[in-house]
Amino acid sequence: MQYDEVSAMDQELEQIRDIWTEAFFSGNYEVLAQYEHEQFKVVYEQEGRVESNFVRYDRIAHAVKNGVWKPQKPAVEFEEFDYDKDLKHCKVLIGLQDQKQIQESWVNQGAWKIIELRFLKRKKIAQNK
Repeated sequence: MQYDEVSAMDQELEQIRDIWTEAFFSGNYEVLAQYEHEQFKVVYEQEGRVESNFVRYDRIAHAVKNGVWKPQKPAVEFEEFDYDKDLKHCKVLIGLQDQKQIQESWVNQGAWKIIELRFLKRKKIAQNK
């Protein structure tokens, strides 16, 4: 795999992620649907809860309609991209303040689509006593 190939994939995925992220924060579930895989889900590990895209779209549409859709943009400390050897899958690990982490799973089947958004459990930090 050549550096140029990965660089082009990074740029393509970054552009799609930017569109997808902006659609989320603006509450545009129609654009979200274009960039989310049909099997897309949101996993909340801490709560043991999984949300399908259809439930999410309904919730977002309802909140937007009622003027209460105001998600907070997280303070990102780092992003790590991990592509498979065929450049068809990418996991993006996002580090937030307070040691919180989010993992995005993307798949490229002609175009990049997100298949899973996972809010990871906080890791307990061992303390020496």
